Amino acid sequence: MKKIVFPIAMMITGFILNGIAWSENIGAPVNTICLCLGLGLLFFGFIFLLSD
Repeated sequence: MKKIVFPIAMMITGFILNGIAWSENIGAPVNTICLCLGLGLLFFGFIFLLSD
């Protein structure tokens, strides 16, 4: 159960960060950080989900 919840939580967090990066105009450095973290969490969550 824990092996499924952690990657899904990572993917949800990445999706939220990508939504913030694309919709809010916070500023260039913060948007870039949100975008990079969001994409990384989405991809790593997907990889962790497939590795089980």
